[in-house]
Amino acid sequence: MILRNLNEIEGTESEVTAPNGNWVSKRLLLRKDNMGFSFHETTIFANTETLIWYKNHLEAVYCIEGKGEIETIDDGEIYIIKPGIMYALDENDKHYLRAHDKDLKLICVFNPPLHGSEVHDKDGSYKL
Repeated sequence: MILRNLNEIEGTESEVTAPNGNWVSKRLLLRKDNMGFSFHETTIFANTETLIWYKNHLEAVYCIEGKGEIETIDDGEIYIIKPGIMYALDENDKHYLRAHDKDLKLICVFNPPLHGSEVHDKDGSYKL
């Protein structure tokens, strides 16, 4: 059994901050845990916009706090994100993720799982 406390991750290599300061991800399960997915609590900081394109990963996200939106690049559609909303990027959707006037707190699952130190590259993706 794997048992982890979120507080124990803070300040370790499993707490990853975006180079531009838009988000912090506390990575609770990683590839090395052999679960077939990774599991994270991610905070998107208020009044930020992040370009994301997980062309190498599928992601499911559940919002537990805050309010924001996703704008899909291909069609310009805007989806409101608030507590209780889950979204899945099942087609590697390229999008902007925006947090409004309060931080967004999200629970995220990635397949394939992340190694742990990944940050978005210039096109918004994580390398395999």
